[in-house]
This record gives sequence, structure tokens and C-alpha cells, in this order.
Amino acid sequence: MAFCRTYIQQLSFDGINYSKGSVVELFDTFGVVCRDIPFRMWPERKELPTRDWPERDGVDVYIPRTIPMKPYDIDVKFLFVGDKTDIRDNISDFIKFIYGRNNGATGGRLAIYNEHTGMGRKDVVVSKVQDELFFLSDEDPDCVAQFSVTFTVHDPVTDVNPQSSMVNGNSVITDLFF
Repeated sequence: MAFCRTYIQQLSFDGINYSKGSVVELFDTFGVVCRDIPFRMWPERKELPTRDWPERDGVDVYIPRTIPMKPYDIDVKFLFVGDKTDIRDNISDFIKFIYGRNNGATGGRLAIYNEHTGMGRKDVVVSKVQDELFFLSDEDPDCVAQFSVTFTVHDPVTDVNPQSSMVNGNSVITDLFF
């Protein structure tokens, strides 16, 4: 099966430094692939501070050297691909992981990188998991289920990129750096 991989790393931040968990590839760990992840290259800008003087035309606008961007929400569509007997446990484990509620969790703050888009963001947090779960299967013991998760991207501009290392002669993503 050929598909683009999605990597997630749990993070925690103490106000100065980030602590990182292990990088998790979604298909290998949970049998989950990302169908659609609409990261934005350039999100909407924040409102700029202004002063409005009654006796003057227009307004005085403070325009900083770097225009600040707003955080944004993304609805990400995932597919579970695997055996019918594993669907409940794998999706449940995946949801616990992205909320940072799994055993050995580093935190609920995430760094995400997707091979298809070639983009990644940090300080991503789950907002909600959609209630609907769509099953697409037939009599085959393998099944496909679609579900959606809404994430909030709190750092809309910092790029996240994969870092590879050689493990047993294979190149493996071992860290997401920003």
C-alpha cells in the first residue's frame, strides 16, 4: 500500500524549553492514515492596533516589522485501515495519544508533520473529535473507517520538519524539529 505518512510528536513546554516524546508514525502505530490535513501556508493576520483621532482623517496604525498571525482550526480527516477486530482499540489508542492521555504521555501539545503536504506545525492541540464514524467495508476482514478530528494550530507560522537517522540500515524519522 503506497501512501504518504503522517508523524506526530507529543510536546510539553515549561515556558522556556520544550520536552519531546518519541515520534509516532500513525499507520505503523495505530493503523491510521491522514486523508486530508489542510495546513495553511499563510493564515489570517491578527488585527493591528489603531488609534482613531476624531479631528484627523483615517486612523494611526501600528504596523510591526513582522505581521502577527492568528491561530486557526483545521478539520483533519483520518482513515483507519486494518482488521475489524482492531478498529475500536486502535482508534481509541490514537485519540488518547493525540489528547496526551496515553500511558507515558509527554503532553497534549503536538508537533505534526505530513509527507503529502510537506508541511508541519507545532503547538497543535485537539479541539474535538467528531462523533460520526463512517465504516466502509464489505465481507473482507480488512476494513476502512473514516473519522475527523479538529485541531487548533496555536503557532501558525513555525515550520516543523522531519529529522532522519539510520536504524538497521534504514532511514527512519526520529525527531521533528522546529
